[in-house]
Amino acid sequence: MRQLQTNILLIIILLLAKPVISQDVKADAKLDTNVILVGDQIGFRIELALPENYNFSWPVFDDTLTGDIEIVKKSKVDTTATNNGLMNIRQDFTITSFDSGYYLIPPISFKYGIAGGTLSDQVETEPYLLNVFTVEVDTTKSFMPIKGPMEAPYTFAEIFPWILLAIAILLIAGLTIYFLVKKEKNIPLFAPRPKPKLPPHTVALDALDKLKNEKLWQQGHVKKYHTRLTEIVRIYIEDSMEVRAVEMTSPEILGAIGQTGLDKKDIGPLKEILELADLVKFAKFKPQPSENGDSLERAYDFVKRTMKKQEVIEGEKPEVQDKQETKEGSSDNDDIPTSPFVKNISSGINIPADLDSKSEYSKYLAEKYKSQ
Repeated sequence: MRQLQTNILLIIILLLAKPVISQDVKADAKLDTNVILVGDQIGFRIELALPENYNFSWPVFDDTLTGDIEIVKKSKVDTTATNNGLMNIRQDFTITSFDSGYYLIPPISFKYGIAGGTLSDQVETEPYLLNVFTVEVDTTKSFMPIKGPMEAPYTFAEIFPWILLAIAILLIAGLTIYFLVKKEKNIPLFAPRPKPKLPPHTVALDALDKLKNEKLWQQGHVKKYHTRLTEIVRIYIEDSMEVRAVEMTSPEILGAIGQTGLDKKDIGPLKEILELADLVKFAKFKPQPSENGDSLERAYDFVKRTMKKQEVIEGEKPEVQDKQETKEGSSDNDDIPTSPFVKNISSGINIPADLDSKSEYSKYLAEKYKSQ
């Protein structure tokens, strides 16, 4: 009798405890609206709240919620914990229907149970009725023509590749033209960077050193030696004094230099260089070895003398005129020739003014040297 009373008491306790446990578990479903047009999309959410020490099973849906309600999109199952020892589990769906009518969203069941036990209990959501209406068509009006596809405006992302292509074509065309022009003019495609231009006196002194080391007159090349020597001096004069010495005869050079402001003693070495070179080139004069060496030393002396004075007289130097504009008989330089073959500035040689050719000038100088 006592055992029977004990069993009945246990059964009563279990029956009273189950509703208390069930009160902590709740399932819910939410629908944005229950009235839509065919093809409209709405949101549908299912939720489950239960203690943290419970296990549960979550329903799985593929592409349909029911036969006529399709799932367009679904989220992942999201679980959050609350402060009262419960956890909320939910999942969102986007649903639609393409047939008009009334469709029942049935209750969705969740099974659950205490951790370590079986999922013996079950809770369900409330059912919903979804009304899907079609678009009303006015049959009294005629059918409208089908509209063609609408043209969307171009975006920068679509145009950008074409811009890059156009730039690439222009670059290739420009490089091709550049290459062809260079090739036609026989110009190197990649020319080396030009070296800085050296001062005229540096160039002249280097050239004189090179001429000295070549030993031309010692090898019998006397005419070539004096030609090279006068070329070096003429180029130096042209670059440093703005006198067209390369294109002038010897008397023209002396006359033009006389107008640059240089002293007569500075012009003396130049005069002797040019006189001897003219004799060698035009009169086939054969100078002594010492005279060949003296001409080179005079060239060194002339460059060194004039390079120190160029900066001083640079601002005072008068404009050098062409030989057609040169005036004869300058009062400042009476013994410096101002026209071809008139007068030399040597210390003891005056050239008659009636010499009108280089041959006569050379013969005259040759006779003068023979007589000295």
